[in-house]
Amino acid sequence: MTQTRLGTRKLAKGRALAVLAGALGFGACGDPDTFLPGFQSGQPQGALEGTVTYSGQLPCTEQGHVLGAGILLALDVRQLPPPDGFGTSAASFTTVPGDRLFDSVRAQLQFNADGSRWCPDPGSSVTVSSTWAVGPLAPGGYQVRGFYDRDGNFDPVLSIFKLPTRGDVAGGAIENPAEVLAGKRPRYRFLPLGYEASPGVWKVGPEGAKIGEIAVTFALPMPTHRPMFYSKEIVNKTPVPNPDPLRVVLPADFQLAKANPMDPVALEESFIRLRLGAGVAPPEVDLAANRPFFLPVRDNPFFLYAREDANGDGVIDAKDHVPDSAFVPSLYPMVLFARLPKTPSRAVTGPAVVLQGLTIYKDLNTTVRAPVNLNDPQPEALVALRPSTLCLDPLDVAKPGVLVVSQRTDKEGNPIIADENALKEGLRAKFRRPIDLVYGCLPTGAYAMNVVAPTGQAWTVPNEAGLCAPSEAPSAGMCGSRPQLGSQTAVLTIVPGDPGYCADHPTPPACGP
Repeated sequence: MTQTRLGTRKLAKGRALAVLAGALGFGACGDPDTFLPGFQSGQPQGALEGTVTYSGQLPCTEQGHVLGAGILLALDVRQLPPPDGFGTSAASFTTVPGDRLFDSVRAQLQFNADGSRWCPDPGSSVTVSSTWAVGPLAPGGYQVRGFYDRDGNFDPVLSIFKLPTRGDVAGGAIENPAEVLAGKRPRYRFLPLGYEASPGVWKVGPEGAKIGEIAVTFALPMPTHRPMFYSKEIVNKTPVPNPDPLRVVLPADFQLAKANPMDPVALEESFIRLRLGAGVAPPEVDLAANRPFFLPVRDNPFFLYAREDANGDGVIDAKDHVPDSAFVPSLYPMVLFARLPKTPSRAVTGPAVVLQGLTIYKDLNTTVRAPVNLNDPQPEALVALRPSTLCLDPLDVAKPGVLVVSQRTDKEGNPIIADENALKEGLRAKFRRPIDLVYGCLPTGAYAMNVVAPTGQAWTVPNEAGLCAPSEAPSAGMCGSRPQLGSQTAVLTIVPGDPGYCADHPTPPACGP
């Protein structure tokens, strides 16, 4: 990890937030994500600018200033955050300080002489606006999403502080704001900087490009905290040894014992399952709640189980199922495992490799019968490790993705994928590119664990609360002078399978080294 500071820090509608600004949930191990443009080559580039309108409760004040700032993220449409994609960071971002955004209503605010925090009556309401601009940006298609950071704890380089928390007000450049307030999924405005010379390849003229008068609205308060979690228990009836929930193991050639959907109990027990606990491990609660983390782990953390609008049509129904089975609904919390680079680097290159967990509500039988209005907060979440990974080149949308499934059949000869064409079509629609299906050994390596809530908020382990920077010598549960949260170090490792099988069924080159 790069040395960074952990400075002192003081649902119909919920589903409409599902892809709002905060859903940049991957990152963590290795260097934190960077939000700065990756190329400063001097070539013509572009910029976005416009106005941001905040509608909601008056802000707090502290130390003579309005607390917080508006955070506006420019997202490359090829690298959108979950559930729209596997993006891990914004192309660039800008901030609008609270002092500037709320300057016109400063007389309505109170500034305590001793600098202590003042917050308004919860019933207060105000609408204010200001200008913003972000750039330079490479030629391409963009969306603008964002939020007002009411508690002032945003930090763009630390994954545990870079997303909206409860009370922050989210939004973006949205085409259907009235529908969103009524509970529908937002449609973000597509912003083309330059022109698309070929599929996925954008260019800009020598004069550069600029799109102005982009209206951004922040009006949806986040109802919950981010879905902080820790790996609590491995539920495992497979032959694979898995004693440590912080070091979960999945063989690259893993084979389900029984994949017959008519026997859901045996099917569920064929998976390696992971039980996640909300918050942090109980012995770490006091450490996490105090300096330097100040995490809200004493506020009865939970996972919200809800149905996902998987096809994005604004209606939750039987069509919203997991890609590999029309009988199993797609549920939140969404759990994804993203392969980490072998060499920590700010600029992660190569394909994105993701294993999407199968979220289980109580058990597989109950999951199949989950009602469309499911809205159940639970202190734990159960996820099955699918023996499959999806490999995508995030920058080349013309290149097909590859779904790698470790085995064609279970140990009894039942096919793992009942309808290959339906699976590929479902993935094609979701990721807007062709998807090839390959039976072979999964890409080996360490994978970060990511949980995405119905609000779009996310949490990732490993993260900075558990990992020590090079300048912080680890010793007896400490990173230098600050505590280390061991529960925030969990990883999934896909280990090599049988050499003979993997020689005959190799990992496809599209998944990288």
